Amino acid sequence: MNENLVLTCSVDNRVTLETRPLPLILDGEILVQLRACGICGTDIAKVYDPYFKKPVQLGHELVATVVESKSERFKIADRVAIAHHAPDYNSHYSRRGSAPMDPLFKRSNIEPAGFAEFIRVPELLVENTVVKIPVHVPDLRAVFMEPLACCLRALERVSLLEGDTVLIVGAGAVGILFLPLFRDLKMKALVLDMREERLVLANAWGAAESWIANKIDASELAKRHTAGRGVDVVILSVVTKTTIETAILAVRDGGTIIIFGSKPKNEITIDWWEIWRREINLITSYSATPDLMLRAMDLLSREDYALETLISHQLPLLEAQQAFDLVHEGKASKTIITL
Repeated sequence: MNENLVLTCSVDNRVTLETRPLPLILDGEILVQLRACGICGTDIAKVYDPYFKKPVQLGHELVATVVESKSERFKIADRVAIAHHAPDYNSHYSRRGSAPMDPLFKRSNIEPAGFAEFIRVPELLVENTVVKIPVHVPDLRAVFMEPLACCLRALERVSLLEGDTVLIVGAGAVGILFLPLFRDLKMKALVLDMREERLVLANAWGAAESWIANKIDASELAKRHTAGRGVDVVILSVVTKTTIETAILAVRDGGTIIIFGSKPKNEITIDWWEIWRREINLITSYSATPDLMLRAMDLLSREDYALETLISHQLPLLEAQQAFDLVHEGKASKTIITL
């Protein structure tokens, strides 16, 4: 075991496999072997969007087996879920609730990345973002630990009350992850998307009502469910001029729009007069803090969080290009790469 198969991206928007030396670990670190890793929207952007310089690291929704350990916390054969960033908890940013903006947060990472046969996990991450997977939780559910933690942090950034109504715009895998969270909070969730099969999944996960986005008046839908006020929160997992306008029309006065995802150089004109005069709160949520990984795994331990049902495709690392193309072309709801 002295070579490592690693996925990378070339300048022509193609992913390729390279053979590299096996990473060496230091005190406090672990070496893990890939079991499963989800393709995230940011992975797709890094491959197909010219904004990102190549080569780039790919893969961070990681489930793996410990094959070497210099940490007292984990032993060989432990099955773990791993997130890729951790902050300096004493930094200016972290002490003010902005840990994902701490410079160390973005600099920290697994080596070489999640889409590799073997991955080195630095001590900072071993201590903060590596979580043992309960025996009864399957790999294909555990891969949702990091994205579910991101959803948890988004909801921490807004005031929510039991009985509130929320609109989710964009029912891809990430959009649907919010539905069991709103179910637990006893909130009513409405869903808009452009694809019928996604609405079927949304309904299965507890949406009160779901519609093809261009076949419904979002404002009327929102008012119908809220005694005419509009929804308390809109979550935009897809950010375009149209979805921003939809959110402004659907949200109540004093309500909140959460920007949960965007594309690079996404320059959109917003009616700031409408935002200001109605006191609409416009907030963003970029990533998750390490403490939320444990909360996410606790939820995934429950049978009513069997999120593996969202997975439409599972392909081996050797077929990574096909996996990426499926997601990029909109032919997959959630795709997992395995060894």
